[in-house]
Amino acid sequence: MRICVVGAGVAGALLAWRLVAEHGVRVTLLTGAPRADATSASGGLVRAFERDPEMARLAALSLAELRASRTLREWAAYRPGASLYVLAPTDGADAVPLPPAAERCDRRRLADEFGVQGLPEGAAGVLEPHAGHLSPDGLRRAAVIDLVARGADVPSGRLHALTCDGPEGGVTYRTATREGTADVLVAATGAWTGRLLRSLGVTAGDTVRTKVVQCAVYRAGGLLPPAFVDETSGLYGRPAGPGRMLLGLPTERWGAEPGAARFLDHEERAVRTAAARRLPGLSLGRLMRPVAAVDAYGPAGRLALAPVPGASGRLFTFTGGSGGSAKLALAASREAASGLLACLSSGTSRSGRAPITTITRRETS
Repeated sequence: MRICVVGAGVAGALLAWRLVAEHGVRVTLLTGAPRADATSASGGLVRAFERDPEMARLAALSLAELRASRTLREWAAYRPGASLYVLAPTDGADAVPLPPAAERCDRRRLADEFGVQGLPEGAAGVLEPHAGHLSPDGLRRAAVIDLVARGADVPSGRLHALTCDGPEGGVTYRTATREGTADVLVAATGAWTGRLLRSLGVTAGDTVRTKVVQCAVYRAGGLLPPAFVDETSGLYGRPAGPGRMLLGLPTERWGAEPGAARFLDHEERAVRTAAARRLPGLSLGRLMRPVAAVDAYGPAGRLALAPVPGASGRLFTFTGGSGGSAKLALAASREAASGLLACLSSGTSRSGRAPITTITRRETS
């Protein structure tokens, strides 16, 4: 069995690594040309708390594996620390289950201990002492290096064309310099997923939206909070080294072209305004490193493996992290690898569905 994974962001690199290291599958990982992506731009916040039960499960499993593995901690440059999640005053917030060792914080404690001010009545916090942040870019690079050491095929080059020959024929893929075959192909291409599927004429699988993610690293003094997310303002951030903070706000730049994100000054000013309102004890200095990238937002709201309709079980996507892939990637990649192999071994890809017409289109990204 051979599986081709297209895309070497943190999702694709970890999926390929799971398939090779844990299942002994022959894998080709097409890394594509070097370019800015969501993995290189990610702030890398990791925690176990989430409102959504499925995201909470994956986040908790990922964090547990990260903390238990010295290798993964080193690969990911993991920095342990507390995580503070400020909940908006919505019905049922008190019923959201907490991870082990996490505790709820009222507005007074949020103000006195962490300097979070101006919260609406009914807002509360969840303090998770054993969380922190990592480098998604470092994690994916280390996983790719390990793949090469294990003998995996890791060529550089963009996917130019793909032919799906139906249930028994597998797939043939081509780059500018080579041609290969595989039983299935998984597009872990993030924000480029929609463009890739459209280029292949498989529009039924094009359910991924794109949006710009913008944040920045600042010189900072005063009362520096731990890694945090504030639902009431959208502000998020984490320590980024001595006297430095990474801060950001969600943008509304939907439908952005992948690889073409611009850092906008007015969005940066909005971050400073939100920080001054919520964290008045934090003193922000000069902007040290602007970050802008385009990320993929899938219908599940999280990183997930999905078959592409009409591709006879030969084409899958593994994307849609919705700005939060870092904290889910370890568990999501493990379950995606197991699920993909279970699908193939059970004959799902040979289920008798009518084969699709052979498709060969030019990918221009």
